[in-house]
Amino acid sequence: MAFVEGVMRPCPQCGSEAFQSLPGYSAAPWEIVKCSPCGFVFLRNPPDYKHLVSEFAWEKTRVAEVERRKSRSPVRMWRDRMTRWCAGIYSPGTTGRLKRMFAPGRVLDVGCGSGKKVPEPFIPFGIEISEELRRAADAHMSARGGRAIHAPAVEGVKEFPDRYFTGILLRSFLEHEAQPKALLAQCARVLTDDGAVYVRVPNFGSLNRRVLGAKWCGFRYPDHVNYFTTRSLAALAGGGLRLTLLNPVRLPLDDNINAVLKRGRDVSAVHA
Repeated sequence: MAFVEGVMRPCPQCGSEAFQSLPGYSAAPWEIVKCSPCGFVFLRNPPDYKHLVSEFAWEKTRVAEVERRKSRSPVRMWRDRMTRWCAGIYSPGTTGRLKRMFAPGRVLDVGCGSGKKVPEPFIPFGIEISEELRRAADAHMSARGGRAIHAPAVEGVKEFPDRYFTGILLRSFLEHEAQPKALLAQCARVLTDDGAVYVRVPNFGSLNRRVLGAKWCGFRYPDHVNYFTTRSLAALAGGGLRLTLLNPVRLPLDDNINAVLKRGRDVSAVHA
């Protein structure tokens, strides 16, 4: 793969350009840093959208990433698969979770892929940066009264009117978004008063990350550009959205944060 020079960016949370480099978590040429004023951890030089669509599109890099993890930690990969399988036996799955969280109506899937993650009876809408996947998603969503947009996430959400969606999916997406604060602000704008945003992101505050260091499964270069704790996720949502954890008991050992964002007061006091 040809070298791609990243685009330097300030802290996505507070806008500061003062940071502490974290070389133990970085992989040249990609530089992970910690914001000095607010503590947010992020990739300072992510690829621009053009290269995310071409060289670093998920459908193109997924296989290579799985093989990298297998070769680096084969026992852990097996254990993770077994843990997900066992959890699935006792879990209602994404479909059941969304039906409990979202009121009937329109649901927006940001980073929708091929567009099949929004179950009946919701009306599915999507935003996808890959044109190939967007076409597949639009065919599926149009048949159910929705549509899929080809655009960067923030620009895509701007195309919808205020209070348009009862639910928004940010499942395994926010860690990829170079403008997460702007995206959450747009999500708050298009969400109905009784609506909800489902968020799933890697848990940078997990015990696994602290123990495994650079071998932690949440590091993915260069398309994971934000690294969240519950504190930083709540702060990023700001005063417009209130964070409620779905996995509070197992969170310290969980590699992911599963949460719901709803309208309400700022809860940035939630601790990592």
